[in-house]
Amino acid sequence: MTMRSFVFLLLAAVVTAFAQPLPAQTYPSRPIRLVVPFAPGGNTDILARAVAKRMTENWGAPVVVDNRPGGNGFIASDIVAKASSDGHTVFVASSREVSINLGLFRKLPYDPEKDFSPVTLGTVSAMLFAVHPSFRGNSLQDIVELAKTKPGSASVGTPGVGTPMHLSLELFNVLIGSKAVHVPYKGGGPLAAALLGGQEVRIGILGMGPAIPHVTSGRVKAIAITTSKRSKLLPNVPTAQESGLKGFDTSIWFAFYVPAKTPKKVVSKLHGELVRILRLPDVVNYLENVTGVDVVPGSPEELARFARSEADKYRKIMRAAGIQPE
Repeated sequence: MTMRSFVFLLLAAVVTAFAQPLPAQTYPSRPIRLVVPFAPGGNTDILARAVAKRMTENWGAPVVVDNRPGGNGFIASDIVAKASSDGHTVFVASSREVSINLGLFRKLPYDPEKDFSPVTLGTVSAMLFAVHPSFRGNSLQDIVELAKTKPGSASVGTPGVGTPMHLSLELFNVLIGSKAVHVPYKGGGPLAAALLGGQEVRIGILGMGPAIPHVTSGRVKAIAITTSKRSKLLPNVPTAQESGLKGFDTSIWFAFYVPAKTPKKVVSKLHGELVRILRLPDVVNYLENVTGVDVVPGSPEELARFARSEADKYRKIMRAAGIQPE
């Protein structure tokens, strides 16, 4: 090859390289899909739709919410894990898919740390110990006393096995050294209906969003908050720790992930947009007042550390409660 030919090829390569668009400059180049592992109407779906609307308005590219409920979150997780790593598929995950499932199952069809790249935490919410008005007690210690003095008489409803509410009940049992009976329902809606009826179950652990309307109407009594700090929407309701259960701190949280190996520049651009949206006053007010959450965006690194610590926490709860992975 002559020097002239070599120079020509080198220049051609340089021109070609510069002609290739950088991922972040062309992103998004087609509609973005927000994959939600739950049916429409829940807190995850509300968060996803609030984000999708404003992202579409700002970027001009359609952003659609794709609800894929079922299978312990496996269906949605598998879709994201197998999607193209270009930032056009975004997982609006809950603590269950990326933390709790690691302790519940011996083998997952996906690996949260290897198959997903964290973008930002979205929201964190307390859960609520609530009782039917016919329940004579007005504090968490009344439930503790019932569970200890009359074994089997304290039946506590949750939205299902493996939910943060179920594991909160298991932590409750571990800390009091007794056993409240777990009554799992197929979701928060059926649990709320049963609790309002006061016949099947008179004690329940609910998400803040579904619980607050019933608390304010007086149809259920709020007993305690599961997080270490009180809720802004129910400031007079004490935490479980304040009620005597030292170390009790559980929450529901939702976060944004993309498939692993998504280019860092794309992740950075998506992160910037999500954080911008999650700091808009109208978005914060809407999410906090409608779903009872705290809006807490952060860095990808912070999300990775948080998810890992949550996985460790729930593993410890499961081991202490004698829950064996399936």
